[in-house]
Amino acid sequence: MISKKYLALLLAAIVLSSISGCKIGPNYKRPQTNLGKQYRFSNQADTLSFADTSWTKLFRDTVLQNLIKKGLQANFDLRIAFARVNEARAQFKATRAELFPSIGAQGAALYQSSQIPSGGTAEYKDANLVGNLSWELDIWGKLRRAKESARAQLLSQEAYQQATTINLISSIATGYYSLLEYRDELRITRENVKIREEALALVKAKLIAGTASGLVVAQAEAELATVKTQIPALERAVGMQENAIRLLLGDLPGEVKSGQPLLAQVDTNIVPKAGIPSRLIVRRPDLMAAEQQLVSANAQIGVARGMMMPTISINASAGYSTLGAGFIGSAVGGLVAPIFGWGKLRANLHKAQAYHEEILATYQKSIYNAISEVSDGILSVDKEHQMVNQQMILQTAAQTAFDLSNQLYNAGYASYLDVINAQRLLYQAEIQLSQAQLTSLQSLVNLYLALGGGWK
Repeated sequence: MISKKYLALLLAAIVLSSISGCKIGPNYKRPQTNLGKQYRFSNQADTLSFADTSWTKLFRDTVLQNLIKKGLQANFDLRIAFARVNEARAQFKATRAELFPSIGAQGAALYQSSQIPSGGTAEYKDANLVGNLSWELDIWGKLRRAKESARAQLLSQEAYQQATTINLISSIATGYYSLLEYRDELRITRENVKIREEALALVKAKLIAGTASGLVVAQAEAELATVKTQIPALERAVGMQENAIRLLLGDLPGEVKSGQPLLAQVDTNIVPKAGIPSRLIVRRPDLMAAEQQLVSANAQIGVARGMMMPTISINASAGYSTLGAGFIGSAVGGLVAPIFGWGKLRANLHKAQAYHEEILATYQKSIYNAISEVSDGILSVDKEHQMVNQQMILQTAAQTAFDLSNQLYNAGYASYLDVINAQRLLYQAEIQLSQAQLTSLQSLVNLYLALGGGWK
């Protein structure tokens, strides 16, 4: 049987390891950063944020909602992000397992037969089964720091997956809005083609009647051809945008249905509140991922310090032999201490410290960049809304000018050049209004993304 000395040594090691609470290296503390009390261009400083709105309530179009749901199930980038989370989880479990003993077993059976001088046969038989235990005692907390680093990496990957989720939602929404805008431009262009075809037919009739010249007919034909050249480019843009959306859904190229028009996509009564900057750190997944990278780098300093300390390990075995020995066992304690390594371990420590400083600066830069994105988003939402209102005024005025130019031309008080100019102005105003509506929606989605909304 195992000697009492061996058992005492093993128990002492277990007790020593269990009561050892110290961990070498610095404990993590979130760095102090001056975030300000409110965002620039924001006139409110309460904790309520536009990001608290669920994406299912923000995006009212059921077609868009179904596209987002499909993307969340099949998008390739999101599947990659989930796989990375599983990889990090497996690595964390493997690192955590280093804290516990490694136990194995081995067995052997032996049979030997040999001739002896007297002419007989000597036989030797034996069978044994032995269990082995190997354990590195985490006296200095090196393994616990490694576990802390691996856990931070896992949390960082989970935050990356959340960031991928909100980026996917944003990409599908803005891509869908772009598709609707291209289709609006195509509709406007085709309507203008019909208007110009009707105008051409009218001036041709006047030419026959002798009340219009061939120059007027040529001008009408040129205007019609000019607008028609826009149709192939817009049809190409629609097809390519459909393909881009289908790729986000993890699907082959194909048609994408339209739902509500651009103006009905978002509730116009929504006033996007930004909240306060201090909430951004715990809301934006990319900032959470960056902080966990900092936690991991901080723990790696402890790992590097631990590599410079002695390593204490226990190797024990116990088993049974079919021969007379019966129960057999052994226990060995080992201590390995680095003495002279040409500065390699110290260089590794300096490397870990330098990497920590790099990640710290990256984290702080990410925070300031995020606050800047929110501030830009607040400004964009406000100014784009103003631009839509001005474009509506312009479109109304252009429609009035076009109607009057036709009336005056038919009455003989205006030239056909006035009609052409009015047609061009109206067409441009309608296209610009559609584009302004798209930009306004995109600015709202970008602010939602900048605030970290959509992943909860």
